[in-house]
Amino acid sequence: MNRVILLLVAFIVTNASALSGVTPDNTKRNYKTLLQINLEAALFESDSDDNPFEVYEIEEDVYIDFDTKKYLPEGFNPLEGKNDIDWSTIELVEIEETIDIDFDTAQYLPENFNALKGKNDLDWSKIEIVEIEEEIELGFDTSKYLPKGFNPYKGMNCEKEDVVVSLY
Repeated sequence: MNRVILLLVAFIVTNASALSGVTPDNTKRNYKTLLQINLEAALFESDSDDNPFEVYEIEEDVYIDFDTKKYLPEGFNPLEGKNDIDWSTIELVEIEETIDIDFDTAQYLPENFNALKGKNDLDWSKIEIVEIEEEIELGFDTSKYLPKGFNPYKGMNCEKEDVVVSLY
């Protein structure tokens, strides 16, 4: 029982000195408490809809207390040469990074494992491709803009009943 009490006292003393913010070189640091960290996370880092707070970033005007034109060359144009880059002369180089896995992956795969097995076994002639047409709501009556007697099925070689107008 005494050992447990001694262990708890040592634990409390260690945590108390850690929370005081005094470092071994006797400099004071301001540490946030767990409550402060959780409160900041709840207020500012939450992307959910249940967060009642909105954070606004205010853009402040920068006021420089001296005339910057005195320190720039005559005829200085900060936008000069902005669009003069010829991108066809710039060679883009992709750097391939080698991934070094520190263990043998074969021991985690089944025997005779082939990642490319069955790659070209797919017979596209046996796959039926179905295009689903969705009804689009334009928000206005399109019949006002069509000619009188307009028939969307004119010229089709099918009965009107065979044409799917809407799936809903």
